[in-house]
Amino acid sequence: MKDSPALRLAVTGAPGSGKTAVCTALSLATGLSFATISEQLAKPVADRRLAATVDAPMRGFEQRVDSEARLGTGFVSDGSVLHEWAVAETLRSTRRLGHWMRRPQDLPYRVFEQRYLVAHAGIVVRRARTTYDGFVHLRSDGEAATAAAESEFRTVIDRLLLDTLHETSVPYLVTGGPLEEIVTRVAGMFELPQVIPVTDAVNAALRAA
Repeated sequence: MKDSPALRLAVTGAPGSGKTAVCTALSLATGLSFATISEQLAKPVADRRLAATVDAPMRGFEQRVDSEARLGTGFVSDGSVLHEWAVAETLRSTRRLGHWMRRPQDLPYRVFEQRYLVAHAGIVVRRARTTYDGFVHLRSDGEAATAAAESEFRTVIDRLLLDTLHETSVPYLVTGGPLEEIVTRVAGMFELPQVIPVTDAVNAALRAA
């Protein structure tokens, strides 16, 4: 693929795994466009019932499809179309009884929420299959989590994303470690061109973080 700028690469991982830094450095080092979305635009516009698991994944999906379509045939995607769905499904699956006790008005909608996310999963997986040429999944090292609940969330979303990547049948690399090593490894695996030295790209990405 080194002679083709049309590579469509997606970087996935749990929140806080370093996706944005990796994508920024890869974009600078290889010349690929950087596909991302505004977190504010992807958030629900109001605190509606089940907004975080129904409204948010759809808004995020729409934003990502539009963002990636505007970049044409070559880009590196920060999170991919899987991200907002995976966050929503993890929120749903890790809820404790206390949540429903605090929000009993949501109880009648539990079945709808689950069925909605199953249907949405089918949509995002099909889109991923047809959009991306490869994935890079950043391992969750667990060190960034400061509470048990956060650690569990990161572990669950990490496993969900890995299982989903396997389901897409799109080639993927699972990696971790220092940023410069990750960028070098990814560029080598996908035989990407080098526009500027990786060290310079990484330093610029870290300054921008």
